[in-house]
Amino acid sequence: MRLYVLDKSDGTKVRLKETANTRGELARLYGARRVQVGDSVYEVNDISAESSDNAAAAMALGGVVGIYGGVPGVIIGGLIGALLGKSTDDEDKTKVELFNRSSVDV
Repeated sequence: MRLYVLDKSDGTKVRLKETANTRGELARLYGARRVQVGDSVYEVNDISAESSDNAAAAMALGGVVGIYGGVPGVIIGGLIGALLGKSTDDEDKTKVELFNRSSVDV
């Protein structure tokens, strides 16, 4: 899961380094309900979460590890990587939904 805010001047996504499960947790982490990102100040409620793209990487890693087993190893490694990646993606999506549904009273 990655946190971001939409830049007030051009609407582009500005990614945050911090991570939190909810906006309340993020406000506690910052110690305030308003945070400065770049040159702008945002409310914690302006911050959103999006999923990370991990399934493809896990599948590729499984395939690379499977190289040692030849063609069957690549196929099996890719399948195991895909299953692990899907599980990670499902968990990530749940975290994103939890964060985006949360709010901090302003």
